[in-house]
Amino acid sequence: MKKQDVISGALLVALSALLYTQTSTPSSDMMFEDDIDPMKYPRMLVYLLGVLGLMLAGKGLILKEVVSEIPIFSRRTVGIIAVLLIYAGIFTTVGFFVSSLLASFAVAFIMGWRRLFVLAASCVMAVVVIWLLFTYILRIPLPVGTLF
Repeated sequence: MKKQDVISGALLVALSALLYTQTSTPSSDMMFEDDIDPMKYPRMLVYLLGVLGLMLAGKGLILKEVVSEIPIFSRRTVGIIAVLLIYAGIFTTVGFFVSSLLASFAVAFIMGWRRLFVLAASCVMAVVVIWLLFTYILRIPLPVGTLF
């Protein structure tokens, strides 16, 4: 049994239960023009968080604990934290496209991808797919930025 996984999974399930209560309160039944419930997307994420928490706790109960030689905190961790902080700082200024493209490229490069053409193509494709998902399926506008 992996005690850390069981505790983390249980905490995620508890957090999702708390967040569900926040998204299920009636918000004066205000809907958008085309009858889209504004809490549908957050509820979906809360359900996903709860399911993943259950899976993590179940994995911790079923599997044996394995001692890993890989350090949890390394230079890569610091690099990715720095990239994500910069991403959060420039997101609204330069917009979703530029900031997400730069951040995804930087994170993948830090993690060891070195085939630059494949890396650039996959980052562009991922950003376009995410933009299409948010814009056309979820109908959530993404920041375009103030610089451009």
